[in-house]
Amino acid sequence: MAAANSGHFSGCLEAASNMKAAGYTPDASVYNALMSLASRSESWLFSWAILDDMIQVGIEPTSATFAHLIYAQRNRPYTNLWNAHNRLKQLGIQLTPPVYTSIIDSFAVEGNVEMVLQVFLSMKAQGIIPELAAAQIVVTSVAKNGYSRLAIELAQYFEKASTRQLEPSVWLECLASSAEKLYDDGVLMCWPKVVDELSLLPPEGVCMGILNTAARSGLPDLATDVLRVLKLAEIDWQEYHFASLIEAFCRNGQVKEAFITLSIMRANGIDPLDSTTSFIYERINRDVDTLDSAWALIDEIQESAGGLDVDALKVIVKAAILLGDLQRAVGVYKSFPNYGLTPDLAVYNLLFQGCITARHRQLGDLLLADMKAAKIEPNQETFEKLIYLALTQETYEDAFFYLEEMKATKYMPPRDVYVALGDKCASVGDGRCKLVWQEMRECGYRLDDPRVRVNARGLPEKQISDLSS
Repeated sequence: MAAANSGHFSGCLEAASNMKAAGYTPDASVYNALMSLASRSESWLFSWAILDDMIQVGIEPTSATFAHLIYAQRNRPYTNLWNAHNRLKQLGIQLTPPVYTSIIDSFAVEGNVEMVLQVFLSMKAQGIIPELAAAQIVVTSVAKNGYSRLAIELAQYFEKASTRQLEPSVWLECLASSAEKLYDDGVLMCWPKVVDELSLLPPEGVCMGILNTAARSGLPDLATDVLRVLKLAEIDWQEYHFASLIEAFCRNGQVKEAFITLSIMRANGIDPLDSTTSFIYERINRDVDTLDSAWALIDEIQESAGGLDVDALKVIVKAAILLGDLQRAVGVYKSFPNYGLTPDLAVYNLLFQGCITARHRQLGDLLLADMKAAKIEPNQETFEKLIYLALTQETYEDAFFYLEEMKATKYMPPRDVYVALGDKCASVGDGRCKLVWQEMRECGYRLDDPRVRVNARGLPEKQISDLSS
């Protein structure tokens, strides 16, 4: 028994062999110790030999013996498991929870979740309470295979029927599975159990899954609590964490809170992106009335000193531009100082887009003058919009001026700018279209667009071919 207690299977076999050689018959405890060591070391062939020898010397196997025998077959073909099961039935031994545990574990090792579930439900139908190990294997296997709702139901059944409680890691697996499947009811059930009752801090990957679920289902309270847990876990907040919170607010109809969240982001050193405010934008760009309601919320936030960020006004401008309400967009722009905010380059670029749509060159010039007065440097997008705005007019000389300014600031004009310039020149018979196509080719752009080739028809055929090659 000393060899068995030390876990030395070979030593235990040798000791048992010496006993028999000396004329002593090992008792049931020795055989069960041998069987236990065989199962732990996956010595499936030895386990069968031990069983045969046990029966041969007249010692009746017990359910514990077969529990070890079945466990030893866990990495063998299913036929081994069924052979052990049939042998157990032949000897009239009843299936006990430890035997069921070995059967369940064998199926779980093979990834056969259907059989794992079938055995577990068979136990439930017979009124047999599974061992803790078996219940944890079943719940974990079902959860990892994406059956989050079923996994939670099985976990709840076991904890209600048994005096034992599942390990925290099992509930964490149920939470992760629910988050992966965006199963909001499962997340709402598992999150407080894991975080509050079991005092676990889920890893960031699981928290992100829960944030996605909260965002899709409009659960801002859940998203807020996830941010709290991330802070407790000393995980730095990122833009994508707040993006989920903002989406949750918007889906729950809490646009005001979504606006305030932008200010909270900024206070924590996180700059909102266009994607961050996209959910607010989609919520308020439905019609003019919705836009007016959003602007009223801005005033409420300002009056209550709830925290107002420049991106909150920026998204109002963007929605107004989409709705074709340039006057309203300019009104928001002029109100920036009233809120203690200063328009940034992105705001001006949005307004330039509105001017392009409305073909309002004069307003564009005024905005450009304001931008220069504020010492805001244009970027590539600004130059592109100024070129497009100039091209909306009959007199479009400034388009070439802005093109040269763009190149002088080391920005590469995109192909679409050259196409727009060439189209405009060709449409009015301006011979400079040849220079546009030539420069376009020098920048490395091809003239393989059929429209460009048609507009370049003023060039000799051979020259068109050369430019296209």
